[in-house]
Amino acid sequence: MKAMKLTKKRKIIGGIALCLILLLTIAGSQIMKNPRVRLLLSVVHFTESTLKDSGYLLKDIDIMELFHNYANADTSITAHASLSHIEKLDSSVYVDINANRSFSQKRLGSHATLKLLWLEVGDIDFYAENDTVYFVVPLLDNLGYAFPTGIDLFMKMPDLTSDIDQKWFHDNAGNIVTLMQEIGIEETGHIIVDEDGTSSEEFVITIPEGSGAFIWELLGMDKPDYDVIVSMYLTSQNHMRQMSIDLSDVLEGASLVVDGQSVGSMLFSYELPEKEKIELTMVRNPNFQHRIDTTMTYYTNISEVYRMSSYLTWAEEDKGFSFQLKDLRISRDETMLASGYLKGSIVPLTEACDVFEGKDSYLYSLESLDWREVRNDTEGFINEIINKMDF
Repeated sequence: MKAMKLTKKRKIIGGIALCLILLLTIAGSQIMKNPRVRLLLSVVHFTESTLKDSGYLLKDIDIMELFHNYANADTSITAHASLSHIEKLDSSVYVDINANRSFSQKRLGSHATLKLLWLEVGDIDFYAENDTVYFVVPLLDNLGYAFPTGIDLFMKMPDLTSDIDQKWFHDNAGNIVTLMQEIGIEETGHIIVDEDGTSSEEFVITIPEGSGAFIWELLGMDKPDYDVIVSMYLTSQNHMRQMSIDLSDVLEGASLVVDGQSVGSMLFSYELPEKEKIELTMVRNPNFQHRIDTTMTYYTNISEVYRMSSYLTWAEEDKGFSFQLKDLRISRDETMLASGYLKGSIVPLTEACDVFEGKDSYLYSLESLDWREVRNDTEGFINEIINKMDF
C-alpha cells in the first residue's frame, strides 16, 4: 500500500513537472516571438558571427580611420589609368593623375597628363568646390568649363568615435537593451525570399527623436530632431537579412540598403531632379581578402543608362593605402564606351596647401555648362576637345 502511494505521488510530481516544462516551453516560445527579443538576438548574431565572416562587406576595413583620416580630412592622391576601346580612337589612352583633396577647404585640384602610347598629348585639369566641377585644358589656352552639379561634393561623413566591433557592442550592451525598450516596432507581414529559399519578415523600427544618444555619439553627430525609421528583415533564426534606411533627412532623395546572409552587399540610391537616378552597388567577394565588386549606374530621363563596373582591391601602405580598380568597364546601354583599369594611392596630409593654386578668379569666370547638355551629346563634346588637341 505504501509503495502504491509513493508511486501515485511520483506520478503527481511527474505530471506537475511536465506541466511546468510545457508552460515554460510555451512561455519561452512566446518570448522568442517578441520583436524586441528577436532584434536583440539579431544583434548578438551580428556581433558573434557576421563581424567575423569573410563575406561581411566591411571585413578588415577600419571605418573609423577611413572616415576620420580620409573622407573628412585632407589627402594627396596619385593614380595611373589606362582606357582602351574608346570610340573614334585607334589607340589606348594612358593618364597620370596627381590630386589634392581638402575637406577643410571644400576643394579638390587634379592634374592629369594624357599619353597616346609613349607620346604626351597634353594635360587636363579638374577642380571642384562645393557643388561645382571645373574642367580645364591648359594646352588649349586654358580652355575650360564649369559644371554646377547641385550636389554637395564634400559632404561630411560620420566622424566615428569608436570602431564598430565586438568590443563596442559589448561595452554598449546596456544601451542597446534600453534602446530596444524605447523604439517602436511594426510587424508589417511583408516577406522576402532569398535565392537560397530563406524567408525573412519585415520589421519597421522607429527610433524616437531624442533616443539612442550613444549611437549619435558613435557617429560623431548631433542627435537628429526627427524620428529615424529603419526597415529590417529577420529570418526565423533572427539573422538580419536586409536593412534599409531612408536618408532623405540628411540628403534629399538618398537611401541605403544592406543585405545578404553575411551582410555582404550595399546599395546606395540617390534620386536626382527631373526623374533621374544614380545607384552605387558594392558586393564583398569572400574568395579574396580585400576585394569588393562595384557598379555605378546612372539612369537618365532620356531612356539611356550609363554604367561603370569594376572590382576594387586595396592594401595598407606605410603611409595611407594603395588601391586598384580592375576590369573597369564603362558603357551606355549595351554600347561599350571604354574599358581599362585604375591604380593609385591615397595619403593623408596634415594640411593641404591651396588646391586651387590661386586660380580662383579664373575658374569662377569659366562658362557654365549644364551637364545634361553635355550628356545628351557626350560624343560631340569629346570629339570637340579631341579635335582641338589635334590627336
